[in-house]
Order: sequence, then C-alpha cells, then structure tokens
Amino acid sequence: MKILPVSRPRISFTPNHEWIDFNGSVGFVGISAYRLRGIESITTIKWYNPKGIVDKGTVIAEIHTSDQIIPLLAPVSCKYLGQNQKLSGNLNLILESPQDKGWLFFVTPLKFYNQEPLLSPESYQRVIRAEMTSKLS
Repeated sequence: MKILPVSRPRISFTPNHEWIDFNGSVGFVGISAYRLRGIESITTIKWYNPKGIVDKGTVIAEIHTSDQIIPLLAPVSCKYLGQNQKLSGNLNLILESPQDKGWLFFVTPLKFYNQEPLLSPESYQRVIRAEMTSKLS
C-alpha cells in the first residue's frame, strides 16, 4: 500500500502517537504513520461520540485491526465536533494517508495560546527513535 507524504504544516504530536493540525479554531486529529506501520487493513472503528467538553487523554475512538485495538485519545482538552465523513466505507484512507486525508475527527481546542504540551515533528522523531532503540535492546 502506498503511503502519501505529510502535507500538514501545523502538525503536532503526542507521545501516544496521535497528531493534531490546528487550522484556525479547529483541530484535525489522526494517528501517526509510525503507529500504523505494519498494519495491512483496518476492520472497523469504534466511536465513543463524546458530548460537550472532552479532557485531554479521553478515548474518542478505537481502531480495530485483525490483531490489535488502537485507542485514539483527545490530544488536547477540547470540544468534539465530529468524525471524518470521508472514512465511511473507506477505512484504508487512514493507512494510505495517515497524517493528512486520513484524519479521524475534528475538535475545537479549549486553549489556543499556551497549548497543552505537544511535540513538534522533530521532537516526535526523537520519541520514535527512542522507542525503536529500546525495542532493539
């Protein structure tokens, strides 16, 4: 499966491998290509459909594959706005374009300045390298 390159200039990550791209008052949330490596297909997504204000770390959805369940957490405290409707009937979009068109849901963050700590792409790469090193040890 061909993975499309990242084209989101404002992308930030969590140590849990979620990402968020702020675009004005909206944040688009997905899961990193690194976390999805080795997955050939997604069987379903279980949505929790939170209402109102959601705390950082709240489970919004679970991605189900044939052999694992990947929880998707709110990367910041926010108001949940909805799912990516382009995923209906095309869950492989998450695998084909994980850090762009394969976003899962969108939110309105509660704070725009002094945002809760998120990782820059460079800092996230250091987290990935540390994980890979610890798995080799």
